[in-house]
Order: sequence, then structure tokens, then C-alpha cells
Amino acid sequence: MRLDGTVPVLFRDRVAASGDARALGEYDPATGGVARGLSWREWREGALDVAAALVAAGGTPGATVAILAGNTILWPLAELGALEAGMVTVGIYPTASASQLRELLLDAEAAVLVVDTPAQLDKARQAAEGLASPLLVVADVAPALLRDPAAPAVRETGWAAFVADGREARGAGADGDVARRMAALRPDDIAMLIYTSGSTGVAKGARLSHRTVLASAQSVRDTLGLTSGDSALSFLPFCHSAERIFGLHTRIACGMPATLVGDPAHIWDAGVAVAPSLFGGVPRHFEKVYERLLAARGEVTAAVAARWDAALALGRERARLRQRGEAVPASLEGRWRAERAVIAPVLERHFGPALRLATSGGAALPAEVAEYLDACGVTVLGAYGQTEHLCVAFNRPERYRHDAVGLPMPGTTLRIAPDGEVQVRRSALTFSGYHRRDAETAAAFTDDGAWLHTGDLGTLDAEGFLRITGRSKEMIVLSNGKKVAPLPLEARLCEGALIEHAVVHGEGRPYLVALIAPRWPLVTQWQRARGIAGDAASLVRHPALREAIGREVARVNADVSRPEQVRTFAILPHPLTVEAGELTATFKVRRAAVASRHAALIDALYEESP
Repeated sequence: MRLDGTVPVLFRDRVAASGDARALGEYDPATGGVARGLSWREWREGALDVAAALVAAGGTPGATVAILAGNTILWPLAELGALEAGMVTVGIYPTASASQLRELLLDAEAAVLVVDTPAQLDKARQAAEGLASPLLVVADVAPALLRDPAAPAVRETGWAAFVADGREARGAGADGDVARRMAALRPDDIAMLIYTSGSTGVAKGARLSHRTVLASAQSVRDTLGLTSGDSALSFLPFCHSAERIFGLHTRIACGMPATLVGDPAHIWDAGVAVAPSLFGGVPRHFEKVYERLLAARGEVTAAVAARWDAALALGRERARLRQRGEAVPASLEGRWRAERAVIAPVLERHFGPALRLATSGGAALPAEVAEYLDACGVTVLGAYGQTEHLCVAFNRPERYRHDAVGLPMPGTTLRIAPDGEVQVRRSALTFSGYHRRDAETAAAFTDDGAWLHTGDLGTLDAEGFLRITGRSKEMIVLSNGKKVAPLPLEARLCEGALIEHAVVHGEGRPYLVALIAPRWPLVTQWQRARGIAGDAASLVRHPALREAIGREVARVNADVSRPEQVRTFAILPHPLTVEAGELTATFKVRRAAVASRHAALIDALYEESP
């Protein structure tokens, strides 16, 4: 199935090809199974109901429909329904505050807002106070919770009634109106706005055309060899490009069913229940499995531990051969599988028994984590992309490196500028600009408009693998004028088993220091094994833990120049979190937020003798 039209046309063709096969389901933690499901045909019928309802409510072609919801079937119904109606969709993180929601509604010029819970409805009411532009709020709540908003331009309706009205309108001829809107769509029309995460500045709405969405979905499908025989979990926020494009629309492209997991706490239970063949996550998900593997290794008998370690040794040898493109001898494969039997149950308690592919994006996965999982039999394929060009590089199942983000994707050409910046040739996979930000759109490209600035520093090796070495905007300039890229140092520090996050500082200072957020599950196990008492606040000052962390810092310092060395560090008594504003929703560190929150601690580090 070639993807060269618009999203509604692709969706129509998918239904024609897959019809009554399962497309979507929702994981139910109460039963441990799938409580609700839709076939491809049922999904499209529901989306057409939504489209007709939007048309009947006055939604005009090109107007924006915002979706503030978790991973439930409501999201893909609203997304495809809006696109069928010729409208533009924008996803909003479920964790957004009322003020953030208001900013995005105003910037996106939203005409409709879909929400899925009473709590999100309350947030929408706060955000809509005083709005002068018309806004229809469609809420999946009990009718008794709906009310007449204070703002005259805002009105509320229930999701069930809204969809029922659309179904009734279709019976009265609205299908023709929707069909005409579909026919009028062109590949270069804007399909959606995806707002950048804001880790380095104010969030901007990237405009993605139907052409870009389909080209990106095709690039991912073809690179990973995905088919309708694969299956996946859906738990990352749909508003983010990873789940929106690599997830939702790529699944349509290849006919892959998905099980939606509304609460991230149930990801691993869902994996066991539905046995997906593809697991796409962010580094933190794989780090959690790594931590649990290390914890499990520490609790087994000596005989099992010996087999565990033998499996790792054989697995590392196996991985080296695979990365070089060489065949794995049958004897090695057989011995590895036999010893791996003691590790397999831990992996299957997370990913289920049918895992074929694992992918990670959003940030760098520490090499030690990736290598350990690979030796255990879960090869995590790292990737690199941006909201502005979703498919930049990806490791392949048959060609991968754990210290690289992969080879350029089909349809993507890269170059390294003289200053070390990674630049991407403009193509069908590139965004159409920032919403209402012409100057920033122009600045996103080189002067000739042919190459996209990524803002990332990197290298391309002789085999074509891309390695990201830092961000040009995050370069630290020491007081002596030396420039240091913090990202490689932080990645190396996080290879230590006890370190979850490391945030390096030194702007305008004489040397570098670091804030260390430990992997608390492993630190707690380490603490028990040594008989050390005390809570987290006292433990971070304990000489034994400082010595253990210090060895990891020394390991990294031994391989870098003196200006790049971390001279001293502080251990935080808590993890970095999204709720505290220290991480983005995709778990990237917000460097400025961390520095601001811990400014006094950083200052104290410079008062110590280096």
C-alpha cells in the first residue's frame, strides 16, 4: 500500500484492505484483558460519526480540533474524525496545566476541544475563562457534569451525545458533506500541529502536512519491516510525535493492531496480557527493565547466577557478531539460548513472550543499558528525530550500534556543517513551518532554505551511522573560555548502574560539577546488601554511596580532557520527575529547570575544594 495521498484516503484504503480485523483495543487492568475493541471498519464508522458531528457543529475546513485526553479509543476516533472533516488536529499533553492549556488553545486557534475526564473538563473550564473566540468543549463525562460555561463564546456538550448527533446527521445526508471535504484535501494541506516539548524554550506548533505524515509513516514502516502481523502497545502520549506518527499513523499504514494502555503503571501487565511483537518506548522504560534485571540477578542462587553471567557473556559475543553483520554460529546461538532460560522469565514479565522489535527514542539510552538488554535478547533500536523532521535516523534490526542513533531514514539526507551541526535536507518528511511564526520558520533553515537546522552536534562515521554529541545551544562555556558539550559526559555517567540522571553544570565557572539522581531501586538493593540504615536524605551523604558514585565519575574523567572532567558532584535524594518540571513529558532533562531548582546546591559545590 503506497502512501502518497492524504490521511483520510489512507484510512479508507486500510479499511478496504483489513476490514473486520482488530485495529484497536483498551487494556483493562481489572480483568487483565482487552475490555473494548474496534475493528478497522468500526473505527472508521466511528470516525465518520465524529466528522459529521464536527461539520454539523460548524467546524470549518482548516479549523483546529484540540484533543486533551489519555490513551483511550476516544483519541484515535477524534483524530481521524477531525481529519475526515478536513480539519487540523492538535494534541495537548494530559499533564498540561490550565494556563498551559490556555496558551496552546490560543496559539492553535482551536475551535473545538475534546477532553476525556471530569478533571480535564475542570481544567478546560479554567483555561476557557474569558475567551472571546468560539470554543466547543466536547467532554466524555456524565451528562450531569455538563453546564453552561461562564464565557459566552464557550459551550459544552457530551462526547456520547456529540457522536450520536453525528450518526444521525450521516443518516440525513452528512456523509456527502464529509466526502466532499475529503475529496477537497490535498497532500500539502496541514493535517496537524505538534507542539515541541519546550525543553529548550517556548513550545512552538510545528505544522505537519498530510504528505509529511504519510511519508514519515511509510519511512518507519519500511525501515522496520512492519506488517499487519505485528502488534503493539500504545501508552506514550498521542500528542507527542513518537506515538502520533510512529504509532497511530504508522499502524494505519501497515494494518498493525494496538492495545491502548491508559495508565502507564499497567504497561508491563499489558505486555504480558497481549504479547505485543513491537515495543516502542523512551529510555526510562528500558532502564526500568534493566534495573529489575540487575535486582533479579542479585537475588538468585549461586548456580543460577553462574548461568545468568554465562548467558550475558555469550549474549555479548552474539551481539558483536550481529552488529558486524556476521552470522551467529549455531553452537553459540544454542548455548546462549540454553543459559538465557534463567533470564527469559524476567523479560517476559515486562514485554510478554512474543517481542520481535524494541525501539527507543526521545533521548539517548545509556550504552550500558542497551548492551545489557541486547545480551539478554532484547535489542533496543535507538532512533533520532525532531518534531520538525520526524524520521532522521534509525538503527536497523540487521544493522545497529548502541553508541549511535542509526542510519539515515529512507527519504532523509544528512550533512554535518562546518561547526559540527547536524543538518537535514528539506524533503517530504520535513515540517511546513511553525504556526504563526514566520521569522522562526525562516530561521529553522539555512539561508537557501534547503537544509533544516537541528541544533544538535554530531558525526557521521564511515558506515553512515549518526552519532549525536551534544546540542549547540547547550554548550557550556567555562570561565577560561573552554567549551564543553555536556550531553556525552552525562550519557557516559549514566552508564553507571547506580546513576539514572546526571546533569552537568559549569557555565561561566572555572570547572564542571554534576548533580546525580540515582537509580533508587538499585541503590536500595545496594543499601540492603551492605546493611546501611537510613532514609534517602541521609543515604546521599553516606561515604560509601559517595565512594560508589565517585568511582563512576572517575571512570568518565579518565577518558576526557581536563576541562571536560567533573571535579565534584552532589547526589540528589529524589529522582528527577515530570511533575516537578525537571523532565519533559518524554523524559528529557530540562536543564534550566534543574539548575534553577538546585541553584543553592550547585553554588555550594563551587565553595568546596575541588
